[in-house]
Amino acid sequence: MSEFTYFAILPRPTVDSEEFWAGCNRGQLLLSKCGACGHRFYYPRRLCPACGSNDLGWEESAGRGTVFSHSDVHVSFYGPSWESQLPYTVVLVDLDEGPRMLSRMVKSDAPPVRTGDRVQVSFIEVDGQKLPFFERA
Repeated sequence: MSEFTYFAILPRPTVDSEEFWAGCNRGQLLLSKCGACGHRFYYPRRLCPACGSNDLGWEESAGRGTVFSHSDVHVSFYGPSWESQLPYTVVLVDLDEGPRMLSRMVKSDAPPVRTGDRVQVSFIEVDGQKLPFFERA
């Protein structure tokens, strides 16, 4: 799991995202899927960004993808309590199902992440909520 305590600004689930966060707590990465056009997307929202339909459902992602971009963070933007997190890597992951997802890498002892690296979701519990982070596949 983790070699230290993770800190995060926890989500405030909305009517559109509560199932996504419940899925995370079950260890499932859920994507919204449009019933009208079949478009899969992340982040959860009320209307399909491709066609505008509100005929939406959920589909479980395999949780695997490719790093599109990344940035190493060396400054605590949230005060001294976050300094133990430094440095950490923020990643944009192109999920195999299509959507691009912003998250962060875990396993700080691994070699530096590179664009094109294969990754998989890893759920880390922070204050009772599991969050979808990524590690090397």
